[in-house]
Amino acid sequence: MDKNTPKKTPEKALDGASKPDAKKTSAKTAVATPKMGWAQRYLSSATKGQRKALLLAAILCVLLLVASIALVIVVETQLVSPTPTTAAESEFIRAREAESSAVTAALAQGEAVDTFPAVVSARMQMVEAQISLGQLTAAQRMVDALVKANPDNMRAAVVQGNISELNGDYNQALSRYRSVMDRSEGLDPEFRREALRGIGNSLLNLGDEVQALDALTQAAIIPPESISLHLTAGDLAYKLERWQQAALHFYSVLRFEPSNATALDRLKTIEADHRADAESALEALTGGGNAFADVTTNSGTP
Repeated sequence: MDKNTPKKTPEKALDGASKPDAKKTSAKTAVATPKMGWAQRYLSSATKGQRKALLLAAILCVLLLVASIALVIVVETQLVSPTPTTAAESEFIRAREAESSAVTAALAQGEAVDTFPAVVSARMQMVEAQISLGQLTAAQRMVDALVKANPDNMRAAVVQGNISELNGDYNQALSRYRSVMDRSEGLDPEFRREALRGIGNSLLNLGDEVQALDALTQAAIIPPESISLHLTAGDLAYKLERWQQAALHFYSVLRFEPSNATALDRLKTIEADHRADAESALEALTGGGNAFADVTTNSGTP
C-alpha cells in the first residue's frame, strides 16, 4: 500500500465520535425547560370562555378587597371621631374636646390637672351627658374621681346621689344626698333643692312617705319655687289625707299657673269635702311668712 494513501477511519469509530449522547441531550433539555404550575396548565388548556370567567373572578376579588379596606378605614374613622346622632352625644363630644384643651392649659401652667377648674367643669359636663345617654357606670366612675379630687364640689356630690337614685340604690342615694345637706351652710339653693328632692324621692321609694313629704315640701318652697315639686308634694299629701298641706301646694301652683288642670281638679275636691282645711291653707298663704311652717313635721333635714 502506498504510504501517501490516507488511512480510512472506521465507520464505527466515526459514528461514535460524531453522534451526541441521546441520554445527555434529554437530561439537558429537561433541566432547561421549567415546569408549568397549575395555573399555567389550566390557562394553557382552558377555553376562551373559561379564561374570561377566571378574569372576571379575579377582578371581583380585587374589588371586594378594596371595598373591605375602605370599610375598615371608615369604621376606624367613625370610632375615633363618631358622628353624633343626639344632643347628648354632641354635648359629650364638645365636653371631651373642652377637657382636652383644659388639660393642656393646666399642664402649661404647671397646675394639678384633676383640680383645675376648667378640667373639672368639662368633666362634669361629660358626666351629665353620659347620664343622658344612659351610660351610668362610666358616669359613676368619672364623678367618683371628681369628688375624690374635689371634695367641696357640691355639684359633683349631688350628681353622685342622682346616679345612685337612677340605679335604684335608694339607701346609697339617701346617704349621699344627706351628706350634701350636712354641708348646707352657704349651699347653692339649686343644689339644696336637688338634694332635698332626692331625699324625698329616696324616702318615698323606701316606704317612708311622711318623711318623704317633708323633704319634698322643703324642696318645693326654695326660691324660685318649683311647680313640679309642688305638684309632687301636693299629690303625696293628698294621698296621705293631709288636706291643708295638699291645698297649700296646689294653691301655690295656681299662683304661677292659674290654669293648671291637676291643681284645679285636686282643689275642687278639697274645697268640697274639706273646706276648713282649704280655707286654712288660703289664710296661711295670704298671711305672710312661711305658710308651710305648721304643716311639716320636721323642720330639719328629713
